[in-house]
Amino acid sequence: MRIICGLTQQSEGSYTLSGKTNDAAMRNNMGMLIERPGIYEHMTALENLHYFSLLFGIQSQDHHKILEMVGLQNAEKKKARQFSLGMKQRLGIAISLLGNPDFLILDEPINGLDPEGVYEIRKMLETLNHQYGTTIMIASHILSELYKLATDYAIIDGGCLIDEFSKETLERVCSSVQVTVEPEYLQHAKTLLASRYPNVRCEILSNQSLRLHEKINPADLNQFLVENKVRVCGLGANDEDIEKFFVEKLSGGQAA
Repeated sequence: MRIICGLTQQSEGSYTLSGKTNDAAMRNNMGMLIERPGIYEHMTALENLHYFSLLFGIQSQDHHKILEMVGLQNAEKKKARQFSLGMKQRLGIAISLLGNPDFLILDEPINGLDPEGVYEIRKMLETLNHQYGTTIMIASHILSELYKLATDYAIIDGGCLIDEFSKETLERVCSSVQVTVEPEYLQHAKTLLASRYPNVRCEILSNQSLRLHEKINPADLNQFLVENKVRVCGLGANDEDIEKFFVEKLSGGQAA
C-alpha cells in the first residue's frame, strides 16, 4: 500500500492500477490514509481541509460537502483537538477525499476505535462506496468488520499473496449444515450425501449427526434425504469461524 501511495520505493517488481503499470500520475485520482491521520489539532475541520487543499494544489473544492460525506457537518468549526478518535479518523478520510478520488486506500481505519466509532466508520465507508461509487482498499486485522464491508479479499503474509477470493466464496466455505438422522440411517445418509455433493467435506459428529461443510439450502437437503427414504430428525445451518479459516490459510491448512 505504501508503494502504491508513493511513500516507499519498491526494490523490485511492479504494480498495475486501472490498467497502468507503475504510473505515478494515477495518484492524482487516489486518496490515502496510511497509519494515523495527519491532521492539525489546533485547526478546525474546515481549516484542515482548506490547508490540505492548498498543499495539494486542489481548486474549487466544496469542503462543506466533503465534511457532510464523512458525517462531520456539525463539527466543521470545532477544533480537531476536541475530536474523538472516530471523528479524527473521519477527518483523516475527509482529507483523503480531497480532489474527488475514485480510489481510496485505508490502512487500519478502525484500529483503536470504540464500538460506536467502528460503526460510524463502517457506515461512512458504505456510503462512500454505494452513493459515490468510490472503490476502497482496506488493510485490517479485524476480520469481523471486514466481513461486513468487503466484497473481495486477499491474504498477505510476509509480503507474499497467500490467496484471494470473493465474499461469496468466503460465505460458502465458512458455512455448514448439520443433519441429524435416526442412528440406523447414518451410513446410508453419508453415502447419499457423498454422491449428491462429491466435492463437499462430510464430517460424522455422532452416531446420528453429520456436518456438510458447504452453504447448502437445508430445505433442499431435507427433501433429498426424505425422497431417498432417510428419516431426518433435524437440520440446522451454521456460520463457522471466519478467523479460523484465515488462520488455516496462513498456516498452510493446519489450524493451531
